Amino acid sequence: MELLRGQPELLRDGIDPLQIRFEPITDEAIEASQLWGKDAELYRWEDVPSWKDKDRKGFDLSLWYGFQLCGLCYATPRKSSICIKLILLEGNPDDSHPLKGEVASLALLAIDYYARMIKCTEIEVQDPEPLVVPWYQELGFAYVEDGRLVIQVNG
Repeated sequence: MELLRGQPELLRDGIDPLQIRFEPITDEAIEASQLWGKDAELYRWEDVPSWKDKDRKGFDLSLWYGFQLCGLCYATPRKSSICIKLILLEGNPDDSHPLKGEVASLALLAIDYYARMIKCTEIEVQDPEPLVVPWYQELGFAYVEDGRLVIQVNG
């Protein structure tokens, strides 16, 4: 929430920044994601705790609005000191959830903050689905010469 206090313009009208919670992916978050229904892609979020055991710099995020889970994200620099990779990002498919259309930008805000903490200079979307590439480009990502979809870390 501290990420949003200084940048209220990042949220559309009607969203209360005090209701937004950035938390790790817990059993509670995994259980809540399983209630998203048949329209959800539902990546293997239950595997995230074991990934974190093996990847001490891995970044897991559950994004909540009040008590409603709105999104999940996992990113990691793996062995890089330059780039953190966005591995998985999934938003609640319910069109009525309060952060609809905001999940990616809020997750990116948190990843950017973490990337600066660990001194990475870029964020890469690992193996982006072709249908969502324009969406990432709208957020500022661009393809670089080696074919990676990247955005520079702010700061």
